[in-house]
Amino acid sequence: MGSVVTASTLTRLAAINEDGEISETMQFQAYQNVQQQQQQHQADSSSQDVQQLPTYTNNNLDDLKQATKKTPIRLVTFDFTGTLAMVKGNTADHYLAALKDTILSNPKLGEKAWETLEKEDPAIHQRIVPAFASAYKRQMQVLPNFGYGSGSSEDWWKAVIIQTFNCSGVPKALLDEVKDQVSCVLYKRFATSAAWELYPEVPSLIRALNASGITLGVVSNFDSRLGPILSSLGIDSYFRFVLTSGELGVEKPSRKIFEEAMALGGVDSAEEMLHVGDTVKTDVVGPIDFGMPFVYVQRVGDELKQDDSPQAKTSEEVLAERGSADHDALAMKRNTVRNLTALADIVIA
Repeated sequence: MGSVVTASTLTRLAAINEDGEISETMQFQAYQNVQQQQQQHQADSSSQDVQQLPTYTNNNLDDLKQATKKTPIRLVTFDFTGTLAMVKGNTADHYLAALKDTILSNPKLGEKAWETLEKEDPAIHQRIVPAFASAYKRQMQVLPNFGYGSGSSEDWWKAVIIQTFNCSGVPKALLDEVKDQVSCVLYKRFATSAAWELYPEVPSLIRALNASGITLGVVSNFDSRLGPILSSLGIDSYFRFVLTSGELGVEKPSRKIFEEAMALGGVDSAEEMLHVGDTVKTDVVGPIDFGMPFVYVQRVGDELKQDDSPQAKTSEEVLAERGSADHDALAMKRNTVRNLTALADIVIA
């Protein structure tokens, strides 16, 4: 069974950043629809077909397991989106539900305005995610790190949300009437479990790691809502710290964010740390440059995230730009897993 790729999928994945990869926060918007597609396709397939999927086995972690015997891991840091959790349901549905509720609750607009929008532009749903990707990219170029040092993340996201609806074709007069309220609704929704869900193996994994005495942290290119999100998902108490680019002012793969994680985690060397994430440029290249072990999570369907966008760079291309592709690509392959089920057995001495 091969990966399912449609024209609409490629359209969504074409919105990438200048470095050729979909950034973490863009991933949760632009890629989760692809993830849903793959999950549904896998569920509909026979067991024989599923076994034919290209996959990595947990034997890839043998080298890491041997290394941890020499230098035990004392701190494990996790990326958030695509590693611990994913967006619940469909992103476009979240946006349009918020827009609908806002329109219906506005006494100047009401049901008639919503019905008119649906009737005159039934394709608006398909334009939400590409419009978001474009708006996000522009905003990140103008105000990096979610506006760090120049305003609140809520104001930053308000600009993205308004531009998303504008580029999706929502009439200006209608959008002007509801933009403040709908931006507030969406910003708050994506700060709770209403918009997020954990991957199935995550709760038991972090409980096991925590019970073993290993310190846990989250290191993510995200904004200040990540702490409340973890709390809403019921897992915040397992982490000693939550480190985000929106609050620190630098993002992965910068050494500074991993140095800060090392200090907050109370370890003396990078060899005592392990980073787990799903993006090559940030979660593989960053740890390699910092000298720390890593586990690269490539969940079923994640091949689409980089390989099938005609503008995106492959994992090998990202590593080749650094001048050490052969060694680093081999390390990445050995440390790649489809899920986090076996991680506790590898890390816990």
